Amino acid sequence: MKARGIKTLKQKQQANGRTLALDGAAWRKLRASVLAEEPLCRHCRDAGRATPATDVDHINDDPSDNSRDNLQSLCHECHSRKTNADMGRRVTYGCDVDGMPLDPSHPWNLEKSPEAESHKPTGKSSANANRKNEP
Repeated sequence: MKARGIKTLKQKQQANGRTLALDGAAWRKLRASVLAEEPLCRHCRDAGRATPATDVDHINDDPSDNSRDNLQSLCHECHSRKTNADMGRRVTYGCDVDGMPLDPSHPWNLEKSPEAESHKPTGKSSANANRKNEP
């Protein structure tokens, strides 16, 4: 901790904006309370999966706001994904067993406009459409 002039736990907290040290008793107690109240990952739950939560996340990315409204339970994978997205890094979600993208903001998962629906492929190629009565 002596690198960059940070010598004490208090200085480290001030440098990263946290009001509670992640290795302190107050954060451990708050974390345990949040996980007990919300034992499943919120992001997975919203996607229809039941995954045990392991991490507590600051929703608005403000480490000094430890109000319960700003804390959510996440699994480690979702927490890492959210943290990386918050830091401006490219995040990938992968696909489910049917090949559908898991990213909720992927174009395939967004509500389609009526215009997009009218241009939806019918499954018939133009070559087959021209062969009406061929054997």
